[in-house]
Amino acid sequence: SSARCWCRGPCEPHSREFARKRLCAPSEPEGKMPEEKAPEGVMNAEALQLNDEIVDMLMLLDYETRFCTKELKPLPRTFFAYPAQNPAHQFKYFTQIVVWALGLIKLQADWDEYDDPNTVITNMLVILKDSGIQVSAVPGKLKTGNGDSVCQVLHALLKEVIRRIGFEFGAPTYPDEGMADEADVDSDAEIQSVGEDEMPGDGEEDDLMYQEDEVKGKDDEDDDTHQVLESKVDPKEWLLEVERVSSKLKITMPNDAKEWRTHLQQTKSYKQVIDTQFPTCKAQLEKLGSTLSQALDRIKSKEAFINTQFDHRALDYRQQQEELQTVQTQYTELNEVVMNLQIELKNVGEELDVVKNDMEEKSTTVTDTAPIVKMKDAFKRLRTDTRQLEVRIGVVSHTLMQAKLRQRPQETQQKRGLYGENVRNGDEEGYDDADP
Repeated sequence: SSARCWCRGPCEPHSREFARKRLCAPSEPEGKMPEEKAPEGVMNAEALQLNDEIVDMLMLLDYETRFCTKELKPLPRTFFAYPAQNPAHQFKYFTQIVVWALGLIKLQADWDEYDDPNTVITNMLVILKDSGIQVSAVPGKLKTGNGDSVCQVLHALLKEVIRRIGFEFGAPTYPDEGMADEADVDSDAEIQSVGEDEMPGDGEEDDLMYQEDEVKGKDDEDDDTHQVLESKVDPKEWLLEVERVSSKLKITMPNDAKEWRTHLQQTKSYKQVIDTQFPTCKAQLEKLGSTLSQALDRIKSKEAFINTQFDHRALDYRQQQEELQTVQTQYTELNEVVMNLQIELKNVGEELDVVKNDMEEKSTTVTDTAPIVKMKDAFKRLRTDTRQLEVRIGVVSHTLMQAKLRQRPQETQQKRGLYGENVRNGDEEGYDDADP
């Protein structure tokens, strides 16, 4: 129906508002990007409208009893439209509403209230996307806890919650009210007529008449007071009337402590008591004063005797006190010297530790026989290598000798074939067989 604001059907108020915005909006040239929206928190009409609908949907879900606590109180209709004094509380309220709404549709939020806001926002958008709730919100703007993005997320989520729980809006019902009775109209009255109360001049005339009556009354009273008074009452009847009324004319004083007569009576009684008790009290006080003065005299005499007896001890005490002060000053000075020496000792000990570490490192490098052992192993390997080379050289020389010995007969035969006559004559011009 047209009365629904966030349902799937058409909404007449929203459509009218949208048309008004479209008509009032200035036309933009082609090829130019639309201007950015006004900064959040300054007359943000869209956020205010979304926040108002969010509060209505929360009230439909009975969030005041199912969600609100002492810390999270029912929110006003402009809570998420403008930045609050406590942004942390505003962001916490936003996340808690999202968690509660997800719980209504049996979805579990996978973040904690102590997590980083960036991770909370990313996880929130992932859950909304997985559950089929399309929200075009910038994650950076959700971190503030207010503005268009926050209102869009809450509006889309609560709208989906109401759809999934099967809530439907019924047709509005209006009470039958009788037509109000119209007032009787005076047809004879003129349109520009003036009432009697608004007529000028009546009050002034009444005041003048009252003043004249007062003047006349005063003149009559003056004449009556200057006349001689004559009584026309019988004296006997007067006395009888006095006896009859005298009992009723007696004044009975109430027993009030604040009344001045009771105060006066109390002061008189107190004065009598003081007059009777003062002489005895005075004598006792004088006796007590004499005894106290005697005790003070005895105390003074004893104090003077003690001062004379213990004067030398007081002098000794003063001298010992001065000596103690000098010893304490010496102690403090020596203590400071000792502290300085301890600091120097600590520094020297640290330097000694450094020198010891250097000495240990150098001694380990000097006494380390690992290089010598390595050199010995290298010499051994060289000897074995040289022996192997000598053996190989001997083998090679032996093989060469054998090869030469094999080639010698062939060379002699060739020489004989070439120089056969000389061989017959006994000429011997070749090499000796014994020559190598």
